[in-house]
Amino acid sequence: MDAYQLQGHHLDSLRQVRLPEPAPGPGEVRIRTEAASINYRDYALATGLYQPGLARPFVPLSDGVGRIEALGEGVSGLQVGDRVLGHYTTTWLDGPFRSENHAHKLGGPRDGWLARSIVLPAAAVLPAPAYLSAAQAATLPVSGLTAWAALRKLELAPGASLLVQGSGSVSLMAMQLAVARGVRVIATSADPAKAERLRALGASAVIDYRQRPDLAAAVRELTDGRGVDGIVDVVGGPGLIELLGAAADNAHIAIVGFLNGFEVAGNLIAPIMAHQLNIHGVSVGSARDFAEFLAELERHRIEPVVGEVFGFDDAPAAIASVAQQRVLGKPVIVFD
Repeated sequence: MDAYQLQGHHLDSLRQVRLPEPAPGPGEVRIRTEAASINYRDYALATGLYQPGLARPFVPLSDGVGRIEALGEGVSGLQVGDRVLGHYTTTWLDGPFRSENHAHKLGGPRDGWLARSIVLPAAAVLPAPAYLSAAQAATLPVSGLTAWAALRKLELAPGASLLVQGSGSVSLMAMQLAVARGVRVIATSADPAKAERLRALGASAVIDYRQRPDLAAAVRELTDGRGVDGIVDVVGGPGLIELLGAAADNAHIAIVGFLNGFEVAGNLIAPIMAHQLNIHGVSVGSARDFAEFLAELERHRIEPVVGEVFGFDDAPAAIASVAQQRVLGKPVIVFD
């Protein structure tokens, strides 16, 4: 079958290859891929920015959707032809996270969705929402579930306030879910066209961080001086210090990304203690969480925002597009 393998630590090491058609073992299913989406994690792995020690080669991409084409022995409750999503952390089925689950993530170290077919444990497969296109559904397993899990940590009641950064897929889904729950959302963008789309999706205000570099001050102006009740931090790095200044007393902050790196220099302890802030590290959730997230999407008929759409042969350009941020929404590869 046609597939891509990441063979090194730069995007040029992504190679289109021929691999044997995988056969499902007991308790597994083989899925014919219809679409796969790109996360920043995929770009960071492909460029050596993240987990450079991860063994190569592997098939990249953590998010995808397809139709079951073969069942392994003992599989029940699923049928050939079912359109399904794969759970990114294939062994995290329920309960709290355990570090050993890292070894079973799709798109590195386990082979991911950038192949014509993928074999997954049947327990890590969930029905794709019927009302969504393949491209929309492919955006859900990592960034969608991470946004849902972040909001669970933030514990925001209707009428509370939330700050999301930029217009990436996690921020967009967090905003869409929060708006559906009656939460007031403040977003950030320096692009007027993206800001207009964010407002159309439900943001009550959009801060232009180039015009207002003091983000904390801008947030406090919009919240009568108190700050926001929740923050989804997709950027990481030094900007965390400023986010602390935008937080209300007793606020919750979900740290979900590292666009600006992992290192933070500055005074973290004093504002966290003085304002009784709650800091949470978030990365997706269990398969049970995924099912709850999908059920909420269906209740509200939320449609994920798809950005640029690429073909299978343009996979390197699709991965590179994550860093370029040309359009609003998540880049997707649609298989022909």
